[in-house]
Amino acid sequence: MKAKKNKAIRKALNMYDQAFGFHRPYRVLCDGNFLHAALDFKIFLKEALPAYLQGPCIPVVTNCIRAELRLIGDDVSGASLIAKRFQCIRCACEGSSARDCILSMVDASNSQHLFVASQDSSLRYQLSKIAGVPFMRVMRGQLLLDPPSEASETAYRKREKDKTGPTPQQRRALERKRKELDGALEKEKEEAEKEGEAPEEPPKKKRKGPKGVNPLAMKKPKNAGGKQDGKKKRQHRKRASSGGGGGGAKGEESRLTPR
Repeated sequence: MKAKKNKAIRKALNMYDQAFGFHRPYRVLCDGNFLHAALDFKIFLKEALPAYLQGPCIPVVTNCIRAELRLIGDDVSGASLIAKRFQCIRCACEGSSARDCILSMVDASNSQHLFVASQDSSLRYQLSKIAGVPFMRVMRGQLLLDPPSEASETAYRKREKDKTGPTPQQRRALERKRKELDGALEKEKEEAEKEGEAPEEPPKKKRKGPKGVNPLAMKKPKNAGGKQDGKKKRQHRKRASSGGGGGGAKGEESRLTPR
C-alpha cells in the first residue's frame, strides 16, 4: 500500500515538474490552520515534508500568516512559534487575511511555483480552479497531497498535445510553402488560358464497384422444340424398322408354299 501511495505522489510531482516548471527544492506555503493541525498530530514538518515529497523542501509563510496567528492569541501560540522559525516571503498585500494573501501569492498562474498547505476547504476549492497549484493538508494524522485538479489535468494534456504537433516556426514554414504552391498553380492556369489550352486535369480514378454480368450467364437455353423433333425422329425410325420386318416374313412364306 505504501509503495502504491509513493508511486501516485511521484506521478503527480513529475506532472507538475514537466508541465508547470516546478523544481526542487519545493517551496510549501503553510497557513496557520495547517501548522496548528501538524502540531496537534506531532508532525515535524521540516523532516516530514521532504520525506513525503521525496526531495528537499522549504516550508515558508508570509507576514499576513504570522500576523493572523498573533491576532488569534494563545490558542495557536505553538503554531505562531513554528511560523516564526520558517522562511518568510514578501507579499504585496497589507493587513489582509491569510486566505486572501495566499490567493494573491498564487495569482492566476502560480508563477512562483508554490505548494499550498492548508486545512481551509473553501481555499482548496478556489485553488482547484487554477492550473498548476499543488494542494496539501493533514488528514488522519498524516500529510496528504491532493491529486491534480481537473484544471491542472486539462492544461497538462494540452501542453503534451502541443509537444507532439508542429512548433509555431514549423507552422509558419508550412503556411508559406502552401501559399507558394497555390501561387504556382494559379500561374500555370493563367498561362494555359493565354495559350488557349485548357489546363490538364489529373486523370480521374476509376470508380470501384460491382462488375457487369457475365455474358455466358446470359446465354439463352436451347429451344424446347428441338427435343420434341428428336423424339419424332426416333419414333419414325422405329415404325420404319417394324414395317420392313413384316414384309420379309411374307416373302419367305410365299417361297415355301407350292404353287
